[in-house]
Amino acid sequence: MEIPFATIERLATYLRCLRHLKDEKIKIISSADLATNTKTSPEQVRKDLSYFGRFGKVGTGYYVGKLAKKIEKILKKRKKWNVCIVGAGSLGSALARYGGFKDSGYNVVALFDNNPEKIGTKIGDAEIYDVKLLPEIVHEKKIDILALTVPKHALPGLKELLESSKVKGILNFVPLSLHLKTRRKAAVLDVDLAQKMYILSYLISNKEEQV
Repeated sequence: MEIPFATIERLATYLRCLRHLKDEKIKIISSADLATNTKTSPEQVRKDLSYFGRFGKVGTGYYVGKLAKKIEKILKKRKKWNVCIVGAGSLGSALARYGGFKDSGYNVVALFDNNPEKIGTKIGDAEIYDVKLLPEIVHEKKIDILALTVPKHALPGLKELLESSKVKGILNFVPLSLHLKTRRKAAVLDVDLAQKMYILSYLISNKEEQV
């Protein structure tokens, strides 16, 4: 059964909410309260979870810790993932330093850049390699996920390296669609920050017009 992509996105949102509730020592939550905290509906929460089995008890709700573990298992499938970042500029460096990745089991084990002054240095425990070594290092360090944080003008020159790197998933921060010609198709998730700003500005403007 194919799970809707929107459901996977909401599961990630539920997990973030449940982790916060767990930190606040809240043990049980109803579908209505989980829906309120994640800006959806109780019916949608129940439908999303029903794809993966039965959760919670009627009249009681969901045990926060137990549900968080189950959703995390659904989303991750394994405990640890090795991650690399292509582009050791401001955004790439910030992502490498973000502690939330490691806490969630996503270990940044390498960065790549074409700047000779950066190559051979480290951000935390992760070394910055020459981007030409991308396929070799991905294989050597068993890297599954690649975060792409280069300027858009650099993307065409990287496509061949990306295609031969054999990563399984790409988090694409470049504001261009990524089309790779590979036998084993990598999952690509676009993260366009400017696009999010457009959406946010619309929501703000629309609310102001309603006042």
